[in-house]
Amino acid sequence: MDERAPRIHVLGGPQKGREIPLTEESLTIGRLAGSDIVVDDRLASRRHARLQMEHGQYEIRDCGSRNGTFVNGERISESHALRDGDEIQIGLEFRALYVDPEATGALVTDALVRATGLWVDRERREVWVHGMKLAPPVSKAQFRLLTLLREHPGRVYSRDEIVAAVWPEDEGHGVSDETIDALVGRLRRRIAAIDADHRYVVTVRGHGFKFTQPWEEQSSPPVSTTGV
Repeated sequence: MDERAPRIHVLGGPQKGREIPLTEESLTIGRLAGSDIVVDDRLASRRHARLQMEHGQYEIRDCGSRNGTFVNGERISESHALRDGDEIQIGLEFRALYVDPEATGALVTDALVRATGLWVDRERREVWVHGMKLAPPVSKAQFRLLTLLREHPGRVYSRDEIVAAVWPEDEGHGVSDETIDALVGRLRRRIAAIDADHRYVVTVRGHGFKFTQPWEEQSSPPVSTTGV
């Protein structure tokens, strides 16, 4: 797949996780079996919407569907010029993220991190995995740990550094290794409820812990530093 090509990453519905590169001038979306992107949903029309390249930019157009096409929660009347990070929704379950690597000049954009990796929203104190928010929210200690490790993915943080960040009020009194391991274990279980295939918090025996995204098992492409 051309890493520079815009693409659609499916977040919800039967095709969740599918990544669709946009290499054609026009793609059809709908319940019809011959559609380029099939939406198997009773609220989707047979010919529901169309992705169309116009003046070097993809637009999504509603094709007169009964239940509408939504972008970022707003129903579009005719067409909408797509921008990196826009979320498309059709029917009850189909949700997809529009990802345009050219928008940031990075191979891995913030939008793609939100869709396929683990994202920490500091302002809202939320944790998202594969486009799904962890609910109920993680504990204060778990959030502090993730925020620390996520600052510099791949860097190994010592247990002392973790104690200083997670339990600053107890730093001088000592926090046992068992307490740290228990915290890491609980956090891993919360994340695994959504993504059991990748270990985001990695133990480096004798040294501490580090954070990795799924694609970093193979390589470490640049990531926009907006957010955490």
